[in-house]
Amino acid sequence: MNKLPIMLIMPVALLGLGGCGVFGGGDDTVEQPAELTAFDSSLRVRRVWSTRIGSATERLRLGLRPATDGTRIYAGAHDGSVESLDAETGRSQWSVETELPLSSGPGFGAGVLVFGTNDGELLALDATNGEERWRVAVGSEVLAPPAVTPNVVVFRSVDGRLRGVSSEDGSPIWSVEQSLPALTLRGNTAPYIAGSIVISGFSNGRVGAYDLSSGERLWELQVANPAGRNELERLVDVSAGLQVVGNDVYTVSYQGRALGIDLRNGIVIWQQEMSSYAGLGVDLNNVYVTSDVDAVVAIDRQTGTQIWSQEALRLRDVTAPTRYGQAVVVGDFEGYLHWLDPNDGRFLARTRAASDRIIGAPLVSGLNLYVQADDGSVAAFEVVNESG
Repeated sequence: MNKLPIMLIMPVALLGLGGCGVFGGGDDTVEQPAELTAFDSSLRVRRVWSTRIGSATERLRLGLRPATDGTRIYAGAHDGSVESLDAETGRSQWSVETELPLSSGPGFGAGVLVFGTNDGELLALDATNGEERWRVAVGSEVLAPPAVTPNVVVFRSVDGRLRGVSSEDGSPIWSVEQSLPALTLRGNTAPYIAGSIVISGFSNGRVGAYDLSSGERLWELQVANPAGRNELERLVDVSAGLQVVGNDVYTVSYQGRALGIDLRNGIVIWQQEMSSYAGLGVDLNNVYVTSDVDAVVAIDRQTGTQIWSQEALRLRDVTAPTRYGQAVVVGDFEGYLHWLDPNDGRFLARTRAASDRIIGAPLVSGLNLYVQADDGSVAAFEVVNESG
């Protein structure tokens, strides 16, 4: 039986799920995002530079976020604008107008930038000058940044497939297909490449590892099992990011679990009941998860034991966390960056990066932290006198 996939355009928490009555029930009151409260800042944060690329994206829940080669920051906008910026100064190195509805990326690797589009295309640009390398139709919208290696570009599309294409010309190499539920979150897990293995999550609640060159399945694991009376209650999308540290894979699903998994064999190291669509970040000690109601939670990386939970950003559409220096950083729907203590989750600082939603997890490169927002802003920040 054919089913038309239904994608949730806004995040579940902001739609008022969890007893707020938007999809039924007697209470029509929608819980509002938490108001920000004042605190004594103990971390000095400075904006290094800020610029604007393209036009605003109107909260389309796109997978556009900066990428870097260490000296340049690459970013694209939904209107097709792509720009290369000096990482230290923010000065433009080159810019192009692709005139394509960019929806994800760029993925960067081997001197190539790869974007996905709303129209179901992959676009590869030369990272040195922005010239088009190739463009191919893939038949479905791409909402997560592709992963790029010298030989293979790997991407997830909303039709439930993980595919590998040639980095040289975009020709197909392999394809992995999973069943697609009737209801999915808008957004896909960006594939993660670890050596000769690519790991990806899927909208049916599964995570799998595959051979990078052939797509051959190495292992697959059900992160969450659908359960409930209707499609909404059975939603178990793995739409959040994956992280790999050494031989450990970390992932989280919506209405499922956060997991530590052995990359080599798919054996679960630990599990923690948790629901997230924003994703997670990892450092040497902890896994940091943004829950479906925007609590930021720290979990011990080795044991899976919860260490702390910061609840003050409830329903603020918080990004996945990023560890930066002596802080864990998240963005929110009003363009704020929140700097948390990795030891106990208390607030260290707050800065305004943009006038609209921070799109994805902040990017760290060198001494700076970079973010992109729905209003087209791309900005760099640094901690001043961090040791003092």
